[in-house]
Amino acid sequence: MNQSAPDSPETFASKAIFVARQPIFDAKEKVWAYELLFRKSGQASTADVAEDDLATASVIADGFALAFGGMDKNRKAFINFPQRLLLDDTVFALPREICVVEVLETIVPSPQIMAALSRIKQSGYVLALDDYVGQPGYEDIIRLADIVKVDVLGMTPERLRQVSLDLRRYGCRLLAEKVEDRATYELAKQLGFTLFQGFFFSRPETMTGSKVPTPVIAKMRLLRALSGDDFDVRELTRIISSDPSVSYRLLNFINSAAFSLRAKIQSIGQALTLLGKQQIKQWFLAVIISDFDSSAKVQEAAYTSLQRARYLQRLGELLRAREFPADTLFLLGLFSKLDVLLAQPMDKLLQTIPLERDVEDALLSRPSPYWAWLSLVEDIELGNWEDVFRFLDTRGLDQAASASCYAEAIGWTQTLLRMKGAS
Repeated sequence: MNQSAPDSPETFASKAIFVARQPIFDAKEKVWAYELLFRKSGQASTADVAEDDLATASVIADGFALAFGGMDKNRKAFINFPQRLLLDDTVFALPREICVVEVLETIVPSPQIMAALSRIKQSGYVLALDDYVGQPGYEDIIRLADIVKVDVLGMTPERLRQVSLDLRRYGCRLLAEKVEDRATYELAKQLGFTLFQGFFFSRPETMTGSKVPTPVIAKMRLLRALSGDDFDVRELTRIISSDPSVSYRLLNFINSAAFSLRAKIQSIGQALTLLGKQQIKQWFLAVIISDFDSSAKVQEAAYTSLQRARYLQRLGELLRAREFPADTLFLLGLFSKLDVLLAQPMDKLLQTIPLERDVEDALLSRPSPYWAWLSLVEDIELGNWEDVFRFLDTRGLDQAASASCYAEAIGWTQTLLRMKGAS
């Protein structure tokens, strides 16, 4: 990973793409796959067929490796394919062991499309139909599909029962998408759905009377100490030195390709001196976040938090606005899923951390100048590209440079989490 990449965005402009991933969980709430959402950074204000084709072609050329680098290769990757790329057999550029070909609900099941889908299926790829709500005309595609993604948002329980009953006779696997609450999740499981995607998995229920474990309390104290503007580097050196796992990860991280060093770092003190006070703080905060509960849902939230933090930090460095310091944007992203990481209400957790009022308001979904920055990263993760580009254009931020920052954030996060896996 080249640390200077975001500072020289022009070198990436020709290949800069945004890559977002949404986890898909099984009935045990373990990550089974990711839906990968990609968009080539450009000036187009609206997406048309050619733009969709370009976006997916960019995925195949560059984005697939970027999104899946360092990830578990046993996970599937759902990728949307526009009609022309299905007809052109572009699917075959991706590995059949990983790629799930997602057929958009806008595709008309013409004889040409059905022939293309049959070739894809016979070649060993998994087929999925997207955004199904029971609409007629897709029976031929459903007969071929291995997975049907049912959009459950706003669907009544009676309607969901009917749709699932109708699909059951085809023998396909059912995926409930846009699941936003536990009631819908539990009903879908009862009706035979085995895969799930949606905000429910990143919005924990309020756990009344729950108790935070002692190790977590210790980490929260560290978060509190590091969140302030001033902290004691000598004390931090002592803390890190007393933890072999953290010490190993720090030395691994600083000796990695992230830094161009002529000689290997030999001590914690030397590492902290080289990193500098601000980078020490950010690295250690990231380590604490990545060390929370190891469940799939929490680890996905940790990945997202770290990636958000790094991207917002880099974007802040591009903007250079006094009212939005890069290190404050880093904290905003890092703490944006703290409620998921600790399964506690956000307002309760923030009582222990001294944050700026505007940052705290944004994390609590209150009106705040920082709220737009959280909306930005959420829009990227949801693939709301027009809203993303509107935010960037309004603030005079170059889209290609921003996309390069996002790509760098992915690499930085994966490097940090690999250091964790090695410890």
